[in-house]
Amino acid sequence: MEEPVPRIRIEPVESANSFLKLTKKFGSDAPLKRIFQIVLLQDCKTVLVENDYKDDDYEAEYESYYKHIFKPPPNKTERLHFFSCELKENDIFELGNFQDKYLGFCVLRPFETQRVVIAVIKPVQDKNKPKRSFLLCIDRFPVKIEARPGNIQNLTVEGFPFMQQDGQYGRCAHVSLATIDRFLSFKSGKKPFLVSEIVEKAAKVPELQSEVPEPGLSPNQISLVLKEMGYKAVIYCYRQNDRPRFSAERVIYHYMESKIPIMLGIKTELGWHVVTVIGHSFEPDLWWALAKREYFGWLPSGGQYHCSTTWIEGIIINDDNFGPYMTLPKWIISAIERTDLMVVVPLPLSVNVQGEDVEEKAFQLVYDKSVRQYIDSNMGELQQETKDWCRLFLKHASNEDLVLRTYLLDSEEFKAHYPLAHLQNLYRIIDMPSKIWLTEVSIPELFGTLRQRMGEIITDPTRSVRFGDTFLVLHLPGVLTIRDPQTGQRNYYTIPNDPPISHLVR
Repeated sequence: MEEPVPRIRIEPVESANSFLKLTKKFGSDAPLKRIFQIVLLQDCKTVLVENDYKDDDYEAEYESYYKHIFKPPPNKTERLHFFSCELKENDIFELGNFQDKYLGFCVLRPFETQRVVIAVIKPVQDKNKPKRSFLLCIDRFPVKIEARPGNIQNLTVEGFPFMQQDGQYGRCAHVSLATIDRFLSFKSGKKPFLVSEIVEKAAKVPELQSEVPEPGLSPNQISLVLKEMGYKAVIYCYRQNDRPRFSAERVIYHYMESKIPIMLGIKTELGWHVVTVIGHSFEPDLWWALAKREYFGWLPSGGQYHCSTTWIEGIIINDDNFGPYMTLPKWIISAIERTDLMVVVPLPLSVNVQGEDVEEKAFQLVYDKSVRQYIDSNMGELQQETKDWCRLFLKHASNEDLVLRTYLLDSEEFKAHYPLAHLQNLYRIIDMPSKIWLTEVSIPELFGTLRQRMGEIITDPTRSVRFGDTFLVLHLPGVLTIRDPQTGQRNYYTIPNDPPISHLVR
């Protein structure tokens, strides 16, 4: 008679051939292999295995689909936990002692392929100075492990949720929507939608009208599903003869930098596929950012200014076919958008203006004649160093060589982290909506390696830019302009001591 398999068991990870042994024991799907690569890079020494684990997503998949098929699979999963230390049997009951060694978890379906139900894995730390990798859409998620009945061990893992479509019931768009909602719901405190609930919502869209699993979702279906989930869907479709005004890289950047995960639909030889954008690379020493205009006469990415995407070489994505935290080169996006590309943004309901429109308006404000006249007429009130910064700024502005960086953030976060005390005190008393569009203004020699800005423009996201001014504050070297959103009146303030300040690094 075979002995029962323990509910939790410890699997040591040996240094020799560890990758091969893990894939042989748990599976060799590409996403699972990618997860093993990430944890092994972080010196994983132990895999803690929960047998017969009850996962909400798989249980819902099973009830909706699998239990109705001929010879259904088992209705339980196993969950793997990764630690960068050796664990003993008694350590299972004191896992909190190993929080700093915890690398995350992965839930596995009882299948030969398409194994990963959900995973949250700690990303490999970027040790470059300055940083060259920014995983913006990450959070710290709680993990509960039942060591024995009634004994719950609590851990946390920082990362972005990863899901793999099962290929039968859920598809790439369903799991992308589910991971995006899991991340945004955790930030807002609401209950996230399961994949099965998203599948059901999509099935009610008129284009489908079918209970049979379909190969994917159209833009219209995605839009209506996001609305049902409580988001405002903004969808950009790039086709050969029908393209939005702004490049895909710019559109992606504004929302990604706002910590909003993005669905990216790519037309491949096999059909449409969706990946989830969660971060970007950054190359402070990028030669092309400066040389493309000087040597080749190419305009900056913003046309009359540099959008901060100039210094980005790739975006970080989750691809349910290949795994989490992978880099998609920016040039591929530029190539694909000439034919077929879809960008889907799940915006908060209160946001009524898009990031690229905000940045264009912000640039126009920089050239506002009354602002320039005020700077010129009040130059005598500035300290010498601020005068020098003003002249440098105006020179770059006249050469159309400014750098703008636009993203959405909480106004309280902006006020709390403002570096200059005398301006922070002023900002604290300015009434703002809960979220603001922030456009940081810089010049290339400050933006790249030093990561500094010379000012900022704050825009109200609740008002459409099509109906006049929506900016609340304009700060350029030596001057602060505050606009009354009700009357439109502008009040100008001179700032004698106004050096460049650091970017809000996210």
